[in-house]
Amino acid sequence: MSQRFRKFVERVAKDNEFKPLKNRLLNYLQKESQNKYKNYPRLLELMQTYWPKYKEGSKISYLLKDHHNEIFTFYLNTIFPFRKRGLTLAYPEAPTTVDFKLVYQYHYNLAEINVVEEVLKECKIDTNVDNVLKRILIFAVSSFSPMIEQIFKRPFAFQFSSIDANPLNNGEWEIIAIISAREQ
Repeated sequence: MSQRFRKFVERVAKDNEFKPLKNRLLNYLQKESQNKYKNYPRLLELMQTYWPKYKEGSKISYLLKDHHNEIFTFYLNTIFPFRKRGLTLAYPEAPTTVDFKLVYQYHYNLAEINVVEEVLKECKIDTNVDNVLKRILIFAVSSFSPMIEQIFKRPFAFQFSSIDANPLNNGEWEIIAIISAREQ
């Protein structure tokens, strides 16, 4: 477990206590991603190099489907502190040019879970650990919308259609979220 993950969890807890009320969690994570002064522009530039192939017909969902692994792995591992070995992206779908769906699976290890528990206790936040684990993942993914909007030049948003938190025998947790995205 990295110090980067600990600092991230502490910042989120202090800003909004992991609560999605009034979009505070989402807004904070959007700012958090944009504050990565070197990596945010690198990912934006990468997407812009792909965009000309998809621009005719505004096929933003096809761009995301064709490059989902590279784009979301970079976003969640470099912009945010999710471990590469803990993240699985599966079953990308682009049923229309502006609709996209992907299954995001993250395996939180014991060190990450301990950090979340410690921060909840230190900040006196009364919520279940699995709720925090789910929120961190789905709102990190949802915070990607502004970057797509910069490429696509239209409003775009992510919504989760299902999210499961599965406790594992060793005390670790696996979060599986089906998250859809579409032009607004």
